[in-house]
Amino acid sequence: MNLVATITVRGDPQLLREYRRQVNRLLDEEESASYRELHSDERLEYEFKLHGGIPFPPFVSVSQAFPDLTVEVEWSEPLLGRSGRAIIRNGVLAEQAAQSHTPSGSVLQDVRAGPDGGLGIAVTCARWRDSWHGYVIAAEEHAFFHIAGSAGACELSASDGIDAEWAERWRVSPDDAAYGALAPREPIAADELLDLDRLALEFSREWVWFRESPPEETAVERRRFAEYGYPVRAANLRSEKLHKVLSPRDGALGFESFGEGARWIPEVLRRCWLRPAK
Repeated sequence: MNLVATITVRGDPQLLREYRRQVNRLLDEEESASYRELHSDERLEYEFKLHGGIPFPPFVSVSQAFPDLTVEVEWSEPLLGRSGRAIIRNGVLAEQAAQSHTPSGSVLQDVRAGPDGGLGIAVTCARWRDSWHGYVIAAEEHAFFHIAGSAGACELSASDGIDAEWAERWRVSPDDAAYGALAPREPIAADELLDLDRLALEFSREWVWFRESPPEETAVERRRFAEYGYPVRAANLRSEKLHKVLSPRDGALGFESFGEGARWIPEVLRRCWLRPAK
């Protein structure tokens, strides 16, 4: 099911009872969607989980006979990153609004490299409940991270390498970033650690090879780096990504899938995590 909708009807209890009787009859006749009824004395509430569009017609048509009732529709398509709200009165769409956001489950990436192919910083990130978390890697260091807040003010936590603890934290505002080492360190919750491990593993398999990896596993990359004249560092971007995915950007190379509303996340990591802690 890719669409979730809640339709709430408010007004006089007696009118609500008659409205429900007529709407349910039309819904049963259409047999187009399954739903749950979560009613109370003060309101009717229908919950739909759908493959397609919201079953508006029964609610709109019956609304014409009950102009004193207000029908409110809230819907979301998490996988497509869309949601919206509508209000119906007297059979007419009185208000409507829709918005786009980062799709649930989407993995966002921002990768930067120097002109010599050296990894600058790479970020892979996903929503984690009301926050963001992911894996960040530079040529000589890497970490898990968790960001709570918004572009205006946020709190960034980072691990030491891929240890299962938060080791340092920044409180970030547009003009300042207050740093503090955590003592004692804070354990990363088991379910979050599992997802962080997944993000790091998937990103590394696709994008990165390591100098410490066995030569037989990285022979092709080592040969290509030698042909291109690229120095081998502790962490390196795969040659195919360097030449086919990254594009020129500000005298270097880059790739990003962060939308406008989330671009502040890799910016916070470049600003705070990549700089020496003070």
